[in-house]
Amino acid sequence: WRERPVRTAGMAPRACRALLLLLLALLSLRAGGADATWEDAEVDERETAADSDGTASSSCSADGLSSSSCQATSSTRRVPVYNHGMKEPIDLPCISAEASEEIYRKVLSLRELWDVRKPGSEQTVAQMPEYKEILDKLGLQYFTLGAFHNYMNHEEYEDKIKEIDGIMHETFAHLYKRVLEVIQEKMGEPVRAFEGNHFAFRIYDSSVLKSKMAREFCGKYHSAPHFDAVFREIDWPEGTQFNHTLSFTLPIKLPPGGHGLKIFHAYHDPYNQIWKDYEMNDIGPISIEEAFKIPSHIHKYHEGVLALHSGMELHAIPPVKVPLEGKLDPTYRITLQGWGVWTQDGFWNIFS
Repeated sequence: WRERPVRTAGMAPRACRALLLLLLALLSLRAGGADATWEDAEVDERETAADSDGTASSSCSADGLSSSSCQATSSTRRVPVYNHGMKEPIDLPCISAEASEEIYRKVLSLRELWDVRKPGSEQTVAQMPEYKEILDKLGLQYFTLGAFHNYMNHEEYEDKIKEIDGIMHETFAHLYKRVLEVIQEKMGEPVRAFEGNHFAFRIYDSSVLKSKMAREFCGKYHSAPHFDAVFREIDWPEGTQFNHTLSFTLPIKLPPGGHGLKIFHAYHDPYNQIWKDYEMNDIGPISIEEAFKIPSHIHKYHEGVLALHSGMELHAIPPVKVPLEGKLDPTYRITLQGWGVWTQDGFWNIFS
């Protein structure tokens, strides 16, 4: 503006002053935009156009979404659009039915690389000894394919990456690229695979249920209610704020009766230590036993549709209905699982 001043020749002094005041006001609003309170912004259709409202854009090409050399551009905002808050999961169409079936077959073909997991491998169930005793007695187990931070310490994760990262990228490269594209389109901000690593699958296979009692149990009981705090297992750059996280599930294969995510009506912001119910009333910390007593609903999953949420709504895997008698063909629930953390270089970092 200093190089190109407003021309006022021929204008009345009062009109000139009015115009200058108007311009100054506009400039003040423009300058204030950089400090706008994006924390309260909702992710909606208006915000998916990445550059229409000052959102950070990316210089990454479609093939470079996971590259650490990608640079965020035009990023003047201090926090991302998407943040914690009680939100129903966002359903994002990701891959076709044919692609889901192809990936399902590929996952089965890599069965020798599946890792056996016992319910309770994650820390939540360890807090419920009676429940865990039942799980152990029934010999229940499920599987993972790939490196998962929430099942492994840092050394185990790095060992698994060395063992399997090449195979996972070779087998599922198109899937990973598509997942990053879909998340970036919705976020309207740059997205990358954290450290370039692959995303992993969680697999439930009913063929491991050797007794009718085990099958009945799986048809009646939920996994333990929990929040997604796996980001705590990673060393992030100094200054990273964990009130900007996300979780996603991409169902690849679901049981014949369908499946979904059970969401309890409680929300936890671990960064600010806030607990709320769905009426936005303040509540105290909730134990696992108490969680089952509060209202809840099921968010239905669809094969090939990515479900995105903050991970901070209390949630659990609902019961999986499987045949109890007769012809017991395997029932599968296979999902690609991942989480994300926004860092102050302007990127969403997606990982498993």
